[in-house]
Amino acid sequence: EEFKTHWLTVHAELCKKLPNMRRYSVNLVAPEQVEAFGYEGFSELWFDSAEALTASLQSPEGKTLLADLPNFTDSINPLVVFEYPML
Repeated sequence: EEFKTHWLTVHAELCKKLPNMRRYSVNLVAPEQVEAFGYEGFSELWFDSAEALTASLQSPEGKTLLADLPNFTDSINPLVVFEYPML
């Protein structure tokens, strides 16, 4: 519960300050599926390009955001994806 509270309040507020971010969402996995999924949730940060993401994380706001990670999680596994809308 502490993990979820920190992520949805403190960390989310820091993340919303990232420059040039287009969209941000936090996705929590249903408690009964956490064990099978391997994670309690994941977030989505939308940028116009991988370069824009990198620049944002190197900004003062990005450095503050990354410094907060150890306050609520042991590790993250970033994944950069490219969307292909189908419908």
